[in-house]
Amino acid sequence: MTARPDFDGGGRRLRDWHSSHRAAGADGTLSVDDLETGVSYKGLHRLVDEGDAGDEYNFSPVEAGALVDQPEGPASVRVIENGPLRATLEIDLRYSIPSELTGDRRRRAPVAVRMPVTVRVSLAAASPQLDFEVRLENLARDHRLRAHIPLPFTPTHSDADTAFHVTRRPVQPPRHEPGAPEWELPTFPMRSFVDASDGVRGAALITQGLHEYEVLAGPPSVLALTLLRAVGWLSRDDLAYRTGHAGPALKTPGAQVLGQQQFHYSVRFHDGGWEAANLWRVAESTILPMLVLPPGTVPDPDRSIELEPDSLQMTALIPREGGYDLRLLNASTSSSDGVVHIRPHPRSVSWVSLAGELKQRLAGEEGAYRVGLKAWEIATLRVQR
Repeated sequence: MTARPDFDGGGRRLRDWHSSHRAAGADGTLSVDDLETGVSYKGLHRLVDEGDAGDEYNFSPVEAGALVDQPEGPASVRVIENGPLRATLEIDLRYSIPSELTGDRRRRAPVAVRMPVTVRVSLAAASPQLDFEVRLENLARDHRLRAHIPLPFTPTHSDADTAFHVTRRPVQPPRHEPGAPEWELPTFPMRSFVDASDGVRGAALITQGLHEYEVLAGPPSVLALTLLRAVGWLSRDDLAYRTGHAGPALKTPGAQVLGQQQFHYSVRFHDGGWEAANLWRVAESTILPMLVLPPGTVPDPDRSIELEPDSLQMTALIPREGGYDLRLLNASTSSSDGVVHIRPHPRSVSWVSLAGELKQRLAGEEGAYRVGLKAWEIATLRVQR
């Protein structure tokens, strides 16, 4: 399998993708060669299940030896799509995992239950991105399931998007300051993507509804995505990494997330860091893809808004009497000279504060309005038609 397709004669194909057992091993993990960078990724997308004696606030590990990272038997792998534009593997796995914790909540019970998993991984032509769809049935309680992405480089930090920002965090083990009631765990939130890079090479996770990650220092370094945490309490006072309660001691049986589960996420390979890879825009395009519609008549084909450069993001469009407010974010660590193209040409465009107070009237040229923004600055343009 390749992370970038090559060409065979006059037709486009995905080299080695047709040989499914070269792409996916007996344990269901993937081997990926990025033909553009020459970087190879081995053991990609290993599912790792471990006991969780925590609550809805915090993960709490159990005694060692309770980790499951291998299926019961060899994976069943088949190609279900192999066209000129996209190829898809389907990988069926069956895991045997402990059913719950023991009564003292210090270890996992000896009784096991089955966890069937189906992984579909797709690769589009000319794309450095793998798209995953994972379906499974969870019959176990008190555990955490994560997807591991081993990295052939050593990142010192992660970059994850939040509301109106990308936050950089160091790669570090759990830490505890003397006297603090809670350990500082290296599991962190993200909005839609997280990137790990050494500045030369990088790999990013783009997720839909999955918001927790961790970078394990290794070796090798691993980018871990939490698929589910099955817990039965809102708060407990017997956690390994926290003293006392974080909230009411209420049972939450629904938080064991029993039954059928489905997850969607992508792994994208790139050069440089998150900004050079344009990950904010890539994540947006992945989560909100273009829609294919039947032929028809467009009511007003000349009505559009175009932004440049790519770091300039539209975060809101708010209708108002006689026009609308266009809210923008410069999603970059550097200042940017943005250009907003509005068609048809509006009667006037003003830069206003978040409270709607006038800051500056903008002079346009053929519907193009220039906006100089600092790093991470938010701007609101009031457009009158």
